[in-house]
Amino acid sequence: MKPKFLIFNLLFSLLILLSCPFYCHSAQFVTGEITSAIILQERIHLTVGDKAVTNLGSKDGVIKGDILVVTTRKDSMKEKPIGQCAVTSVDANSSICEIIAANMEIPKGSNVSLPVTYYSMEKFYPAIYKLLSKSVEPFPPHKKLKIAVYDFFDSQNNVTRFSENLKQEVKNIFSQKRRVRLTEPKTTKKDFLLYPEDIRSSYGLRAEVMESLAVDVFITGSYELNNDNVSFTFYKFDRHFNDEKISFQAPLNSNLANSAQEITRPYKPIPKKEYIPCTVAFKESHYMPQKEEKSHIIGHEAGKDVYKAIDLKKTNFNIISPVDFVFKLDGQPINFSGKTYKPVLLTKGTHNLFASFKRGYFFNSREPRLYVSDKSIDKEAILSIEKDASIYIEVLLNPSFEGEYIEYKIYDVAEKKSQLLKTIIKTEASRSIEFFKD
Repeated sequence: MKPKFLIFNLLFSLLILLSCPFYCHSAQFVTGEITSAIILQERIHLTVGDKAVTNLGSKDGVIKGDILVVTTRKDSMKEKPIGQCAVTSVDANSSICEIIAANMEIPKGSNVSLPVTYYSMEKFYPAIYKLLSKSVEPFPPHKKLKIAVYDFFDSQNNVTRFSENLKQEVKNIFSQKRRVRLTEPKTTKKDFLLYPEDIRSSYGLRAEVMESLAVDVFITGSYELNNDNVSFTFYKFDRHFNDEKISFQAPLNSNLANSAQEITRPYKPIPKKEYIPCTVAFKESHYMPQKEEKSHIIGHEAGKDVYKAIDLKKTNFNIISPVDFVFKLDGQPINFSGKTYKPVLLTKGTHNLFASFKRGYFFNSREPRLYVSDKSIDKEAILSIEKDASIYIEVLLNPSFEGEYIEYKIYDVAEKKSQLLKTIIKTEASRSIEFFKD
């Protein structure tokens, strides 16, 4: 048994080391210890699934989701990890973590450590740490977060050398945390431009930003010079609507004052968007083919592929339903989250609608799927909005082999009538696209 234990110990230690970023091997660590256990206070040793209290907290740069490396007290060089601990909550001087890996029972008093957080702008670090902590707090500890750090602006909505330096400092600090995945807004959308007050005052713009950038957290900010101080405000928006405003002041030295007044990108007015409420809904119909139709349906699906024909015939299907439904609005997928409708916001102008599904073959019940067609059925439409309205988009899905497979019905809710005008031909694709106009 002893050789097996030694081999396991070696493999586990190697796994811990490989799971750390490169800087773990050379960076300095902040180290504390496990002070007690949660619930079972009399426990002397802990194992996977147990929760422990450590004396590392926000004062040490710990955030929710950090992975602490557990070592024995004697292992001052942290060369032989005995476990890992995931932080689930943080206070100023302590944190609670759950043991997620262990190659032996972990005694109370064991060391826990994580790499030191490095920063260069000391006066701003407390506020940046608070911004980081507030950004990760609403999400489960295990979730990797996509965070976009956007521009910071002066009181006239200019970007200055100071705001660029502070933005880079925020990104540098955030990137040291393993659960953070920084994403650049401008690489996602080239014409992306907004100012802090715009997103704060417009629910429509806020929803558009979070949806189009597909991020968990979006950060921007602004500052104002007041005599010998700079007053700064960070704004944090997340997909769960746990928005935060973090304000602070810092002393203004000569270098900071000069960089805060050096404009690198002047204010550029942005046309205001008017948002139109809209609901997208889909309706499925289900088709029960007659016995004599089945051979024709199998031939349609399988073509000359005899193996597909045999597989489909074996299912003995008696119901055909739409599956794998996809709806895109201006190229962005709409997630219905298990529902048959989804409220969205539109702007005045022209919008592209795209819907697709596949035929699924069943016998008496929705589950299991006996067979799913590899042929996707899709249809595009163009919606033009020129006046105030409340739009209802209904997408009808028909899996049978007759009539329209996908049909759009567009309503102005106030007028309660369909707005279909005409069908235009997409020359390069040689297929029709329906055009709707209010």
